[in-house]
Amino acid sequence: MKRMALAILAAASLAGCAYVGTVAKQHYYSAQLRRAPRNRIYKHLLERDTFFVFGLVEADPSHPDAPTAVLAISDTPSVGEVVDVSHFVRGESYFGLNLPAGDYRLLVVRDANGDGFYTPSEVTAQRALHLELAQLPDKVLPNFDLVRPRAAPAAPSTPFRVAVKSTPGLRASLFYPKGTLRSLDDPIFAPSMAEMGLYEPAAFMEAAPMMFYALDEDLGYKVPVIFVHGIDGSARDFSEIVAHLDRRRYRAWFFHYPSGGDLSQLSAMFYEIFLSGNTVPHQDTPFVIVAHSMGGLVVRDALDRCRGTARENVVGGLITLASPLGGHSAARRAASAPVVIPSWRDLDPDGAFVRNLYRRPLPPALVYHLFYTYGDPRNVKLGANSDGVIALESQLRPAAQNEAHESRGFNTSHTGVLHDPDAIAHVIRAIEATKSPFPEDHLRAFDQGGYDLPPGGEFTPLEAFLIRNLGHYMDAMISGRIHPIHPDQQKFIDQCTGKSRADLPAATAWLKFSRLRPAHVSAP
Repeated sequence: MKRMALAILAAASLAGCAYVGTVAKQHYYSAQLRRAPRNRIYKHLLERDTFFVFGLVEADPSHPDAPTAVLAISDTPSVGEVVDVSHFVRGESYFGLNLPAGDYRLLVVRDANGDGFYTPSEVTAQRALHLELAQLPDKVLPNFDLVRPRAAPAAPSTPFRVAVKSTPGLRASLFYPKGTLRSLDDPIFAPSMAEMGLYEPAAFMEAAPMMFYALDEDLGYKVPVIFVHGIDGSARDFSEIVAHLDRRRYRAWFFHYPSGGDLSQLSAMFYEIFLSGNTVPHQDTPFVIVAHSMGGLVVRDALDRCRGTARENVVGGLITLASPLGGHSAARRAASAPVVIPSWRDLDPDGAFVRNLYRRPLPPALVYHLFYTYGDPRNVKLGANSDGVIALESQLRPAAQNEAHESRGFNTSHTGVLHDPDAIAHVIRAIEATKSPFPEDHLRAFDQGGYDLPPGGEFTPLEAFLIRNLGHYMDAMISGRIHPIHPDQQKFIDQCTGKSRADLPAATAWLKFSRLRPAHVSAP
């Protein structure tokens, strides 16, 4: 991670061109605010708090294909200012905004006339929003849903004209928010974006507001593996580990976040997205988390937020790689820097974030693998016992060792652990210790995939997806070669065999398919 941001910029000295540029920008923003207070500038000040706001947008069947966005319009101090825009929104999916404290109107807008701009006449839903630290100490507001009113909403009193943003080539998803499906060579994971996330978190959030990304469309029988990068990092850092992942059994998800942000806020966001069961719905399949460097602190704090409720998702395995679980000694002096990056402040070993990191035990079902590194290349010297970036004393914090089921060291550098063949083999072994709850005969049926769609039939997109990806599994279930393990599976069988009316998408898909291509279907 660029030597842990050049060892916290050589203990907060004026080192590093990017940091010097950040100092200059922060002075510029401050000068702009003195002349004219504007929330759009205010949120870029690193010394100020901002809030992550996200929720669902209700579908609008009257304009299903029109470009859609969510705007945040300020009511104070600069009335009518467009403070943030969440582009790439679609119905029944999520938006994300990053806003300073204040009062806003959130507007759902659709470019119904196709002129390439959102205007007040194209507002389809709106909702008032008030943000203040006293009410939201974690600075995260989840589940702030935007629902279409029964009557047409009143047009906003202040004018706006916001250009539609289009990115050709984004893959559509049936299950994830628009823009979630990406390859690891996507520009959103480029080093320039990682650097922006460290030094300009608000600008990063404008470009990548959702933080959750995936490589493939969702298939629920695969175990989710959530990869969490460190400071100045990105999802791309895990390319070599992902290349060794058994993609038949495991699906790769990524928490791609602005690493210069407040770590408590980021951990709250991680909890709300992945662990709460509210955003990623509760699943029977346990999760695995792989976190490198500072990402291990974000995840460990998020796990402190778990309460063991039935709604929460279950984490089966946690793997931390070269994580500064005891903080970073150079961060003690970061407060003396001209501009303090929030995550640097939180890495202070004596600070509140690191002190409170182990305030709750890990969830009882979780198996923790603590992997540390000690290969010091000596171009950033922290002492004899380090990996060149993080001291062993921090990686092997006693509280972490006490809860680890396995502690293992690798003679490689801080980032080398992401490429070292021996380390990767142990990471994959630790991942594969968490198994899918489906029996082996079910997994073999899943491995066979699906069928090509026959012409005709008028399959919905979801029905087409099910036949193409799970057709052989559905066939095996109907034929009795595998037996149901869940009430919904028995319901599927009953609907496909005429015992009850077909209303499950899987059942309606199978009945259409079996009528059109009976030669491909086993007799019930």
